[in-house]
Amino acid sequence: MTRASGRIDTALVTGAGGGLGLETAVALAESGFRVAAGLRDISRADALLARAQEAGVADRILPLQMDVTDEGQIRSAVQEAESVLGGIGLLVNNAGFAAGGYTEALPPDIWRRQFDVNLFGAVETVRAVLPGMRRRGSGLIVQVGSISGRIGLPGFAAYNASKFALAGWSEALRHELRPLGIDVVLVEFGAYRTGIWAKGFAGLPEDTPADYRPQFRRMLDLARRSAERAPNARLAAGLIVRLARGRPRRFRYPAGAGIRLALAAHALLPWPLYERLIQAMLRG
Repeated sequence: MTRASGRIDTALVTGAGGGLGLETAVALAESGFRVAAGLRDISRADALLARAQEAGVADRILPLQMDVTDEGQIRSAVQEAESVLGGIGLLVNNAGFAAGGYTEALPPDIWRRQFDVNLFGAVETVRAVLPGMRRRGSGLIVQVGSISGRIGLPGFAAYNASKFALAGWSEALRHELRPLGIDVVLVEFGAYRTGIWAKGFAGLPEDTPADYRPQFRRMLDLARRSAERAPNARLAAGLIVRLARGRPRRFRYPAGAGIRLALAAHALLPWPLYERLIQAMLRG
C-alpha cells in the first residue's frame, strides 16, 4: 500500500509460520506492504517464502525469529524490521493457539501458556512497536480475536478466557491510542481452515475425569466438522488487508460462516433458551 507520500508501509505479522498468519503476510505483500513475518520456529520460513514466491512477492517478506513469549526476541525482531524495512505502520497480532480441556483438569502451566501466547505476547509486541508509531503519529494495530472472545463453550475454557481478555484489553488500548493517531481494531473470526484446533485439541489431559469425556468428544467432533466446512484462511486474510488499506470506522469486525447469527442468538435470546440450544447442539 502506497500512501500519499509515496512511502511503502511496513507491516509486522506475528505467528506467520502457517494458517492465517502466513496467508496474511503474503496477502499484505501482494497489496504493496513490506512485511516482517514473525515466526516462533524459523525453519517454517521455507514454507512461507515458497508461498510468497508463488505469489511473486518473496522479495517483500522478511522472516524473523519471534517467539511472542520471549520479550528479547520480540524487541530484536521489531528492531531488525525497522532497520531493514523501515518504520512499522501496521501490526497484525495474530500469534496464538487453542488449548482444549476442562477447568478442573487443565493444569496451571497450560493456563499460563495460553495467556502467555494469546494475551501477554500480544501486549509485549504492541509495547515494542508503539514508540515508533507514536513518533510518526500514525499506525494501525489489528488484533486477531475470535468468536471465542464473545461466546464461551465447554472444553474451550482457557482459550475463551484468553480471547475475552484480548478483547477487553484491545478496547481499552483503542481509547488510549486514538488521540495519538493510532487505530486499534479487533477482528473476531469464526471458523476458517487454519489448523489451530489440531494443535491444542488433539486430546484431553490424561487425568481428566471421565464425566467430561463424552461432552468433549462431541465438542471435538463439532469443531472438526466446522473446520472441514470452513472457508479458506485466505478469505480471512483478505479482511485484514482491506482494513489495512482503508480507514476502519469500527472497533469490532466479526467475520466467518454463521458468526453473525451466533452473536445475535447469544445477545438476544433469553438465557434459558440459549442454553437449551447449546445443549441440543452438543447432543448432535
